[in-house]
Amino acid sequence: MQHKVKVKVPTEKRDLFGIKKTVMETRTIEVDDKTYRKMLREQKNQPYSIEEMMLYDDIFFDD
Repeated sequence: MQHKVKVKVPTEKRDLFGIKKTVMETRTIEVDDKTYRKMLREQKNQPYSIEEMMLYDDIFFDD
């Protein structure tokens, strides 16, 4: 079975003056069941971001 997944892919683009820079673009790709389950497991095990850590500190009053 195929699953459609949105992923962020780094791509190089040129700006107004021709300078290359790397930007993250969202693309939709199709993956099989095995890869889809692997991606879900990796997403679940990601560490907290700074914003999430600050939010949890505010909620639980940890200083």
